[in-house]
Amino acid sequence: MAYTDTGGDGEPILLMHGALLADWMTPLASELRGHRVVRLVRAGYTGGPVPDDLTIADHARHAATLLHRLGGVPAHVVAHSSAAAIALQLAVDHPSCVRTLCLLEPPLVDALADPSDVDDLRAAFGPVIGAAMAATAHGDHAAAFDAFMPLVCGPRYREIMDDVLGAAVVDDAASRCGPVFTSEVAALAAWTFDPAVAQPVVLVQGGDSPPPVHRLVAHLAGLLPQATVQTVENADHLMPLTAPATLAALILRVTGSVTAGSDVDDGRQGLFQK
Repeated sequence: MAYTDTGGDGEPILLMHGALLADWMTPLASELRGHRVVRLVRAGYTGGPVPDDLTIADHARHAATLLHRLGGVPAHVVAHSSAAAIALQLAVDHPSCVRTLCLLEPPLVDALADPSDVDDLRAAFGPVIGAAMAATAHGDHAAAFDAFMPLVCGPRYREIMDDVLGAAVVDDAASRCGPVFTSEVAALAAWTFDPAVAQPVVLVQGGDSPPPVHRLVAHLAGLLPQATVQTVENADHLMPLTAPATLAALILRVTGSVTAGSDVDDGRQGLFQK
């Protein structure tokens, strides 16, 4: 895994990206300038060899190890999409590492979805994931990327991603997406959710996201003892790219860091294996 750490004396904010794109959180990190932000690049996204059979608990352990190495515990953890499962597991397995959780559109997986939606979600996602896996098996990673992304992020996903991040960044992400379909999808499918999360949790949904997302958020809020829900209007699953300033303001309210932090950026970054 890899990371960047802006440094500073404020309470750390850990950003964890969702599937397929290590740069989901790059615009948000820029909006949080002046605060201590640790941006994690998960195993499978660094360009290095991907360990076999990584579980959600393994990813949570990686995050905990990083925070301890950086002296960053407890942290305010902000996670998008599939990384929300990792963040929840981190809060259960390593509670001393987490001060608050801010989960941006948790993934539509069986463990989290409203039970009434599970069969329909399987029917919708099954063929798409099957097509992505088939493309991956043939080495056509770009086709796998393009098969999956419209279902989750809408038909204009590529136009928006290219505009915010640049086509070269998105092309590179697509070329590296194989481990998502050979490992990460299976890890999410095998994961079981433990609602014994003691920390405050803010669940963030897009106002334009489809009803199953809103039902998932409501269902999850009912299971977590200290959960609140926030809606970002005119946003959907692409919100880290399309609404980073709104999300930054929300996160700073959650963390109580509106006036905290210093304008420090010591440029620390690293790559390590555990």
